[in-house]
Amino acid sequence: MTDAGRGRLAAALIAFAAFGPYLAAGVRTEQLAVYGTAGLLLLAGAWTRMRLGDAGIWVVALQGSVLAVALIGVVIPPVNLTLYASGNLVAGVDNLLLPIVVILLVGMMVGAGADRLVMIRSVCAVTVWTMSANAVLAFTSIDSGGEQPAILTTFRLFGDGESVADRAEQLGRYSGIFNQPAEAGLLYSVALLAAVYLYREQAVKFALTASLLTVGGILAVSKVFLLIGMPVALWQVFRNRGGRWRRIAAVSTAVVAAAVLGQLGRLPEWTGSDYILRLIPGTGSDTVGLYTGGRFGQQSTLSDVIDAVAYISPTMGVGAAGLQMPYDNAWVEAFVVGGVLGVLLHSAVLVALAASWWLNRSAGPESAFAGGLILVVACASAGVPALTANRCATVVWLLLSLLLLARPFTGRHRKAATVLTREHRPLGLAHGSATFRT
Repeated sequence: MTDAGRGRLAAALIAFAAFGPYLAAGVRTEQLAVYGTAGLLLLAGAWTRMRLGDAGIWVVALQGSVLAVALIGVVIPPVNLTLYASGNLVAGVDNLLLPIVVILLVGMMVGAGADRLVMIRSVCAVTVWTMSANAVLAFTSIDSGGEQPAILTTFRLFGDGESVADRAEQLGRYSGIFNQPAEAGLLYSVALLAAVYLYREQAVKFALTASLLTVGGILAVSKVFLLIGMPVALWQVFRNRGGRWRRIAAVSTAVVAAAVLGQLGRLPEWTGSDYILRLIPGTGSDTVGLYTGGRFGQQSTLSDVIDAVAYISPTMGVGAAGLQMPYDNAWVEAFVVGGVLGVLLHSAVLVALAASWWLNRSAGPESAFAGGLILVVACASAGVPALTANRCATVVWLLLSLLLLARPFTGRHRKAATVLTREHRPLGLAHGSATFRT
């Protein structure tokens, strides 16, 4: 097998592992795949040929700084006089370390000769079809009467106990293999953007996958999907010229078919429809609380954790272990583990990603995909730690690394952008692109 073939296979397997179950001792399949592959590449000496651009180096440095600040709180733990106990140190370190490893992993694979654009398509295909399958699983759960297959427990939670997904299903929110509806919503959003990119010239495949992904996002009643992912994906459908009307016609057909099935009583009764109707403007007095799921507003669920960290150590946070409290917000998570410094560094990571896209934007489909992905991740971070969440982080960082970070982005390279004819187009350049920024 060629280097390009191995890179494509490795990228697909790592992406697929993100949707795997928990293994022995609480280890997730994605952790084994990411750290195991990185270890093998290091032993093979691939680190000597690593290909990261300026943006990749900056993002690694900034994310590494977040980890360093969080580890200071482990070496020199602050005095915690609150009622909230420390969280899991290993899980906390993994949340901050895994993004760095994924970026370096992609840099090593590209440096070893893997085709970046082929890997993008592989990761997209795995994400789109796996999330489509998850939507089917969520749909079949509606008529289960609350009795879910025991195997789902190995995907949602390691050990005994009731998962967040179990409690969410009591409200009619079905997220499939995901423990958090917000995590499911984020990956449905990423998958929908991937479908727009992957099947921009294939109306039938786009109609099928977009319909399934939309149904899955709706069944999860995820505000990340409904208010962020779906609007951004629709925006990309309308703005992309190639095959635009075919995609719009395909989506319209799928929506009409679903509406007809509903009127004929072919769809199972879904209690989550009442929950989703609450998102209609004017149905409540606390608008901010309504659209942020109570994270902010009159009765913020995040105020307690913010107050606790501000009391313990506002500058440096409580360290990588965090606290045994829910903090469904990326900046709140950064505040918990790294204090104000963590918040600034996390914001700098997002700024670096956005700046990298802006400085190298083009009319190509990869550029549009990257821009939409950054927008979704940045906005979704208000409701879920989009860059560190289980399952989500691996897929998001694989795509961000392949789209933005694993190629040289210096000013010298930008000035030397070359116009390529069809005869001189290098292997792996997206079909139909006229220019390619080297």
